[in-house]
Amino acid sequence: MKKAIKLSLAAALAGSAMLQAADVVIDGYRGGTLDFMLKGITVIDDEKNGWAPSEGSGYLVKLKYETPDAMFDGLKVGVGMYANGDAGLTDWTPDDGGKAAGGLVVDTEGDSKSLMGELYVSYKNEYIDAKFGRQELDTPLTKIQVSLMPNFYEAYMLGTNVIDGLRLTAGHITEMSMGSRAAADYGLIGEATTTGGAAVKFLVNGGTVYEQAKFYNMGEIAGYEDTNGRTVVGATYTGVKNLKADVWVYHSDEIANDYYAELGYKIPVTEGMAVKLNAQYLMQKDTGDALAGEKDFNMLGAKIALEGKKWGVYAACNKSGDEDTAATEKGYFNAWGADPAYTSTIFSRNAYRDDVDAYKIGGHYIIMKGLRFMVDYAEYGQSDTVSYNGAAVATDDAYEVDIAFNYKPNKNWFFRVFNARRVSEYNGDLAVGITERRQNHYRAVVAYNF
Repeated sequence: MKKAIKLSLAAALAGSAMLQAADVVIDGYRGGTLDFMLKGITVIDDEKNGWAPSEGSGYLVKLKYETPDAMFDGLKVGVGMYANGDAGLTDWTPDDGGKAAGGLVVDTEGDSKSLMGELYVSYKNEYIDAKFGRQELDTPLTKIQVSLMPNFYEAYMLGTNVIDGLRLTAGHITEMSMGSRAAADYGLIGEATTTGGAAVKFLVNGGTVYEQAKFYNMGEIAGYEDTNGRTVVGATYTGVKNLKADVWVYHSDEIANDYYAELGYKIPVTEGMAVKLNAQYLMQKDTGDALAGEKDFNMLGAKIALEGKKWGVYAACNKSGDEDTAATEKGYFNAWGADPAYTSTIFSRNAYRDDVDAYKIGGHYIIMKGLRFMVDYAEYGQSDTVSYNGAAVATDDAYEVDIAFNYKPNKNWFFRVFNARRVSEYNGDLAVGITERRQNHYRAVVAYNF
C-alpha cells in the first residue's frame, strides 16, 4: 500500500491519475479491494462565439472500497465516494467572448462537490447475480459519454445465465444522479430539445433548482412529479458463434415505454481481419398520464466495419421517424442518460430528433505501438424538432468532425488530444440569441493507471 500511495501522489502532481482495484491485504488476510482514482481534463481552446466552451478544466477524485465475501460466499458490500470540481484554471466570467466549460464540473460555478455515488450490496453464484443500491448501470439506455463524474442510479438489478448463451436481466430504478456532462447533455449537445441525455436545466427552472451530483426521483429528474420509477427487462443471446442479439424494454412510470433491439454479427475474413455487421432499433411510446406529452418516436440504425490488426474503417447510418403532428415532433425523450445511436459523436446526438437522416464514417490507424490516430465525420439532416420552447427552428443540416490522437506508451500512462469541429442545425437562428453556433474545440486528457 505504501508503494501505491507514493505513485498516486506523483501522478497527481503530473495532472491526472488512476488506480484501480488494488487488493487490500493485512497480515495475509485479503480484506477486499480498494479503487483510488485522480483524473483531470482541460479545454485548450475553441472559437469564442459565446456558445461553445472555449476554456475550462476539471478533476475527479474517486475512492471506492468493496469488501471480500461477507458472511457467505458471493455476498459483497461496496461504497464509492466521488469529488469533482474546477481544477483552478477556469475563468467563469471571461470578457473575451468566450465561455467556460460547464460540462466538466457538477457545480455551476466550479466549486468542489462530493457524492456517495455507489453504495450497494451485491451477490453472485453460478446461477444468479444481483446488485442493490447506488451504482452505475451497464444497459443500452443507461450509458452515455461522461467527462468526469459519472451518472449514478439507485437501482435493484437481478441477472441470470442459467441457460447457456442467454443472459436475462431485470431491475427497477427509483432515483438518478446526473454527472458532470449533464449540463452539456441538455444545453450544448441537446440544445434544449430534451433529446441529448438530460431533460432539465441545472439552474433555476420554473422555480425548481436542479443540481448535478444529487439523487432525484426518476420522475422529478425528468422535470415532472415523483413517479414509481423505471423498470427494465432485457435479454442478451450469444449462443451462436460470432452472433450477439439484444432486446430491452424500459417502462418509465407515467411517462414513456422504450423498446431497444440490436443485432451484431462478426465475419472473419483472414487471420486478424474481420467484417462486423450491426443493426439497431429504438422506439418510444407515451404511457399512463404521459407527463412528458405524447410520444411516438422510432429510430433505425445500421453499421458495417472492417477491422485489421493495425487499422479499421466503418460506415454507419441512423434514420428517425417523421411524425405529422407537432405534439410528437419533439424527438426521443432522453431524460435518463442514453446514447446507443451509431451516428453519435463527441458533441452531437441529432439522431434522436425527428425526421433525421444521419450518416457517419470513420477509421483508425495504429501509427506505432501505443499510438493511435482516429478520425470520424458525421452529418445530420435538418430535423423537425424545435428547440428552446419552440423559439428555434432548424435552419440547415448539421455536421461534426472529430480528430484524435491516443498515446498509451505502457499499461500505466494514457494521453489523449482531440479536436471537434461542429456546426449546429440552429446556426444563424436569431430567435435563440446566439446566432453563431459553431465549435472548433480542442481538449487534452492525461491519465495514469496503477
